Amino acid sequence: MKRISHLSLFRRLSQFSIRRQLFILYLPVVFLSTVTIGLLLVYDSTKQLTGNYQHLAELNAQRVKSVLFDTTNTLTNTASSLSNDTHLRQLLTANYLDDQEAIVDINSYDQLDEIRNLQTSIAKLTIYTTNQTIPNYKYFQQADDTIQATAWYQRALKQPDAFLMTMPEDYKANRLSLYKTLPLPLSKETAVLEIQVDYNYLSNRLRNSSYELELQLNDDVIFYSDKINQVGEPGQLTALSEPQTSAAFLKNDGTKVMLTKSTLPMSNKEDIITIYSADTNAYRNLRANLIRWSTIVLVILITTFIIVFLFARFFTKRISQLQQAVYFASIEDYDFFQNISGEDEISQISLDFHKIIQRIKKKEEEIYRSRLAQQELLTQQQKMEFNILAGQINPHFLFNTLETIRMMALTSGNSDVVYAIKLLAKSMRYTLEAHGTKRTSLEESLDAVHVYVKIQRMRFGDRVNFSYSVSNEIDQKEVQILPLLIQPLVENAISHGLEGITYPGFVRLTITKDGHDLVIVVQDNGSGIPPEKLEHLQQKIKTPSTHAKKNIGLANVNHRVKMFYGPEYGLTIESVLGSGTQVTLRIHDLSQDSFSPR
Repeated sequence: MKRISHLSLFRRLSQFSIRRQLFILYLPVVFLSTVTIGLLLVYDSTKQLTGNYQHLAELNAQRVKSVLFDTTNTLTNTASSLSNDTHLRQLLTANYLDDQEAIVDINSYDQLDEIRNLQTSIAKLTIYTTNQTIPNYKYFQQADDTIQATAWYQRALKQPDAFLMTMPEDYKANRLSLYKTLPLPLSKETAVLEIQVDYNYLSNRLRNSSYELELQLNDDVIFYSDKINQVGEPGQLTALSEPQTSAAFLKNDGTKVMLTKSTLPMSNKEDIITIYSADTNAYRNLRANLIRWSTIVLVILITTFIIVFLFARFFTKRISQLQQAVYFASIEDYDFFQNISGEDEISQISLDFHKIIQRIKKKEEEIYRSRLAQQELLTQQQKMEFNILAGQINPHFLFNTLETIRMMALTSGNSDVVYAIKLLAKSMRYTLEAHGTKRTSLEESLDAVHVYVKIQRMRFGDRVNFSYSVSNEIDQKEVQILPLLIQPLVENAISHGLEGITYPGFVRLTITKDGHDLVIVVQDNGSGIPPEKLEHLQQKIKTPSTHAKKNIGLANVNHRVKMFYGPEYGLTIESVLGSGTQVTLRIHDLSQDSFSPR
């Protein structure tokens, strides 16, 4: 009977098209399984996250408890140590003739200074005494009638053990303090020790960006909060607290926080510090997790619906033939369309697919060959431009040098001419040797600059002054740079930066190192460049001209640097009208093995 019912069901399904059969059978299965799995994932992930947040909150409470235990234990040990200090006891019971004698005795007792220097948890340490011969000096203070009437002083006299209290409400801020009476046997005087905990110390050790923290001593107002303006007020988290000890979600100002309450009993068995730690982000993160997983389930449902719809629409009774066609296409047998009868959409798609693949292969080969040819042409063109630009720099300087020697020959003696020719020979030798070389040492480049500056000083005298500095971390012999980079910058500063000034001109060259880069800065004290002319100059150096006869040095240097080192390198110009100009060139140290020129 069951078999007949199954056959009847399949017969009924066969009366529908494949697309409807898929909707009837496949879609409910996908929908139900996706929703079920999604709900299980949401529940499980929420449960795990909640457990993790509770565990983290409890760990944070344990961390705070450990810090407070260390802090209070340190204060208690300090108080015990002072109560047993014989020197301090003698100081408190002594009968001094005058204040000066007492101050000398106090200064000789350095135990309190050592405690303050070593223990950063102490904000204030005070010993209140009824000994009238001891003045209010350093850590000692007279216990007048007002102080003796306070609750903490009376409690200290009655209770031999140390105890904790917070400062009264008339203080500017509520602070946690430890009090202990200092025993003075065989003396009618009394002394009480007060040690106040440093709030900043607690804040530095307890603050956690993920949690809000409030600390309460006994049933008093809070003495610590991450929000300092709440110190001395009834705590917000205290009002939310319930008798539980594990972490739980509670409402605070309309939002839920995960609150953990923990207690720390003190050694005197009377004082208890209550710790309230709230995670303000836990509930928000759990809700975001719920939304995220719900969104994922919804996206999966929509996606599966679209997939089923497309599948049912495009794969009908010819699905077996199309599957065979795809198989032959996967083994690159493109004659499969001959085995498909008819000229319907499936056979046409298969044939078009084969044509598209062939065309794509052909186009890719053509594009690849074209790009190789273009890259080779571009490389050759850049090499030609590089050589042309490097060659344009030399005549500009050599013609000026020859003109200088000619003028000196007319106005000076033979010794000056000999010196000028010697300098010119050095400059020409460096320039000629630089041609055909890809790199040179920084030391050789600086020597060429020195020669150039000496020649210019022969022309202009004291109107041209030059100085330079190189960072100690730079080895001038080992550092490699492109030739003819620094000299054009100095030449530009002298020829254009100092042009037209009537006062002594100064040019300063500075070379520093920034990582694997060299930063070369040339400054002058000339008249500066007007803003509109500076903008034009900055645009000009970006596009050098191989036909220009004037002002080509900076543009050529910039272009050569970018061609060789890359677009992230080059020079920048800054100028203040009336103050001078600064040219900064950034290049890479070619002696570094990790750098590969373009």
